[in-house]
Amino acid sequence: MYQRSLELAICAALLLLGSGSEGRERDPSWSGYYKDNGTHYLLYEKTQDIASTPNFGNISSNPFINALEAQESFPTRIVNGKRIACTEAPFQGSLHYEGYFVCGCVIINRIWVLTAHHCFFGPPGKYTVRVGSDEQRRGGQLRHVSKIVALGSYDEYTMRHDLAMMKLRSPVYFGKCVRPVKLPSTKITTFPKKFVVSGWGLTSASAQNVQRYLRRVQLDYVKRSKCKNMYKKAGLQIYKDMICASRTSKDSCSGDSGGPLTSSGVLFGIVSWGIGCANKNYPGVYVNCKRYVPWIKKVIHNY
Repeated sequence: MYQRSLELAICAALLLLGSGSEGRERDPSWSGYYKDNGTHYLLYEKTQDIASTPNFGNISSNPFINALEAQESFPTRIVNGKRIACTEAPFQGSLHYEGYFVCGCVIINRIWVLTAHHCFFGPPGKYTVRVGSDEQRRGGQLRHVSKIVALGSYDEYTMRHDLAMMKLRSPVYFGKCVRPVKLPSTKITTFPKKFVVSGWGLTSASAQNVQRYLRRVQLDYVKRSKCKNMYKKAGLQIYKDMICASRTSKDSCSGDSGGPLTSSGVLFGIVSWGIGCANKNYPGVYVNCKRYVPWIKKVIHNY
């Protein structure tokens, strides 16, 4: 039965691939990518301004993954987490497109914020970032995005290199609810056993609305070999630039994309993708930030 469902999901995915569908439309006022040197993409916009209403960031933009999600049954938004004050995750930010919440993001310094690449589908000028508030709709400090720099090697189907940096038009002011995250050492050889992930995303895969208040949940690190085997049965690959984390009935979910996976205030991952939310068969998959610290520093220096 499962094999038959998997075959149907693969067929559905191939149809989606053939039609070029990604589950959301790109803003027609966006010219797309300008490739500067083979390692970065600079996002820019056309002079015309055509409004569009986006969906909030999916855990994955891979239609194959989305097709597999449709056949799964999910337990119960973050999923089974608890509400927290802004002081408990002062590096957390929310990303908005034309006023609509789309993803989470992470404060790197006063003018740079890190998020997931797949959270972008329009020009920089239509994005804003809110920091310093436990509510994604109001409070704290609101800043407009002036520039987006993304990894040129991003692959929307394998979800590799799912990172982008946003430069703000004006700096944020640090305080008890606004602090930069600590970047991991590139020399670490092992990951912590426990992580914390935070965001305003769905509390379940079947939920319709993202959360008003910031929530967090504690997750366990899942070894790459184990995670790789779990996703192998779905025909999906886990690469070295990804890390996995999960806990029974707890997970990040749609809308949490781009948010932080931390341990003791150190950023180890960015919410990227997964099959469903809190799915016991598939851990959540995060960008392995340790591998991108040199790139992050290079972007800050060059742009």
